[in-house]
Amino acid sequence: MTDLEIELRDKLIARLDLQDVDPAQITSESRLFGADLGLDSIDALELEVMIQEHWGIQIKASERNRSTFGTLGDLARFIEANLGRDRGQAGGERVSRVG
Repeated sequence: MTDLEIELRDKLIARLDLQDVDPAQITSESRLFGADLGLDSIDALELEVMIQEHWGIQIKASERNRSTFGTLGDLARFIEANLGRDRGQAGGERVSRVG
């Protein structure tokens, strides 16, 4: 897993209070919704807020799909590809460096 995937995994577990989830069992290919992590629509909203607050990315309606939210790796690639995109908008001042 990449550093960003590990950071995302850890933030996801903390933000969504996934106490029953073993971080070691989450991989880049773990599905966010359905069988693997079993997230729901409320969790999706929390993820969007977390991404905006931490990485400064506002997820557009057209980006709310499986290519963005399919797996942990998909979401990490989306974040990496869009870092800085929404700079200057709400939440953009809190963007952290990914490394």
